[in-house]
Amino acid sequence: MSTVINTNLASLYAQNNLTNAQGALAQSVQRLSSGLRINSARDDAAGLSIAQNMQSQINGLSQSVRNLNDATNLLQTADSSLATVQDMLLRLKQLSVQGYDSSLSATQRTNIRTEVSDLNTEINATSTRTKFNGISLLSSSTGVDAKLSDLQKGTYLSSGVAYDWAGGDFALTGDTALDPANGNGDDPLTVSTANIEISYDVNSDAYKQMAGVTYTFSYGGDGKNITLSAVSDWSGTNGDDKVYGASQTISVADVTSDNAGAGGDVTQTLDFSNFGIKLNITTTISATETKVLGSSIAHDLDGMTINQASDEDDGTSVKITNIDASGATYGAGTYELTSDGAGVLTTTYIDEYGTSQLFDVEFQDSWFDYAGTNTTVDIGFGLKISLENFQKTTKENVVDWLAAVDNGTTFDGGAGDNSGQLVITGSGNNKLEFQSGASSDAYITVNTLNVATDSTGTASEMQEVGTSITDTLSDLTSSDSTATWQAAFKALESSIDTALDYISEQRATIGSQMNRLSYIISNLGTQSVNTQNSRSAIIDTDFAAETAKLTKGQIMQQAATAMLAQANQMPNVILSLLK
Repeated sequence: MSTVINTNLASLYAQNNLTNAQGALAQSVQRLSSGLRINSARDDAAGLSIAQNMQSQINGLSQSVRNLNDATNLLQTADSSLATVQDMLLRLKQLSVQGYDSSLSATQRTNIRTEVSDLNTEINATSTRTKFNGISLLSSSTGVDAKLSDLQKGTYLSSGVAYDWAGGDFALTGDTALDPANGNGDDPLTVSTANIEISYDVNSDAYKQMAGVTYTFSYGGDGKNITLSAVSDWSGTNGDDKVYGASQTISVADVTSDNAGAGGDVTQTLDFSNFGIKLNITTTISATETKVLGSSIAHDLDGMTINQASDEDDGTSVKITNIDASGATYGAGTYELTSDGAGVLTTTYIDEYGTSQLFDVEFQDSWFDYAGTNTTVDIGFGLKISLENFQKTTKENVVDWLAAVDNGTTFDGGAGDNSGQLVITGSGNNKLEFQSGASSDAYITVNTLNVATDSTGTASEMQEVGTSITDTLSDLTSSDSTATWQAAFKALESSIDTALDYISEQRATIGSQMNRLSYIISNLGTQSVNTQNSRSAIIDTDFAAETAKLTKGQIMQQAATAMLAQANQMPNVILSLLK
């Protein structure tokens, strides 16, 4: 090795070692101060990736545990309310047995019935009020697609309803004539119906009278005013015939022609908004006339009629008043409706494996023999529709109409060869899902219930109790025989036994679900602990090892510093050679 001044290799070596020692010391200090072995990606790129994936799994597991705790609390809420319902059913059982006692007076049985009725009301109230974070637990239902909600407001097939202008064309003899036959010598002026527009408000009384209505025009000599009156013999939903009568008076405008005296046709619309009827009339003005008075038109409308006749062979005026999917067997999905042309409606549901599930229901002619009937039909898979009839029609027409429903928007009466769809959404609360693991495909399902005893309920076991109370027991009077009262209480007791079995079964299901949740929570906790242990081995600082490295780094830094000082003094040796 040469003896030189400009390049002090020993110093360079010492500087390099000192830099390395300082870097190692700084890394040890960083790890010891942060508690992390990996403080940046350069510390351990692969280890950081693995640790972050583990952290994602840990976060998912921890949140799943919290979610499942919510599910447990939800089930406990449902179970406590079911326990209350069960207690009330047990009391109803006691009362029904007591009511069978032949030694009771009519007043005493009436008092028992009062408590029975109150308990039934409270069961329904408990069903409605039992909620968890706004979710109904004991009165849940499945929602219906928005397009079908329009049907619930009252969509009906109108192709079978004819609107006949009974008056036909009629003549006016002049702008001042009120009598077509007054013979004043003026040229005739023709007024005819261009068309009649019908736009019913489906919630109006006039709408409900659409079949067989006769609208009559009457002129009372009151200037330009014309009155339209509606009269209809209609059988109400309770079987009672009633006459619907209503009227609306509007003013008819004068009609003028600006065709340079040549006359011509002028159309105006008479809007009878109360009935949803617009009458478009065209007045033909002759060349010798420039104006037709509104009073003349009103006078000549007097006695004219609009007849709303219906032909049961062409269509139907049955209205869908409700679509109930609360008891849908398969919940959300698409249900296809088809007709065999003979009054049988087939509902098809395609399951997740592509298999068609079919349900047939045969409609009855008696449902549509006269206006005023309201029939609820189970069309399969727990789907029910309510049909309100406003004219005599045939079951084939109604079924063909239903089969023509196309996503709730198209209605083609008598089509028969078209298939329709009912789209049921999962907007109800009957199926709740909770993630039970770190991955999104791991979840547990909790089904809510509907234990109401009235028509809103979905459990037949509970509805039978309500029917026994509201439709049988409530109709009895003090004049009814003891045997009649006993039969009612006996029927009630039988339905209560069935309801108690149902509630016990549901509580058992809830209990098993809560036990299952506790096992899942315990398992997820163990998974989380083990995963955190693995992640800790990758990312956390080993203080025993790192303090040893710190001590080593400090010694190496001191040694390197001392050697650097010695190396920097080595060129001084050359001075002795220059003396």
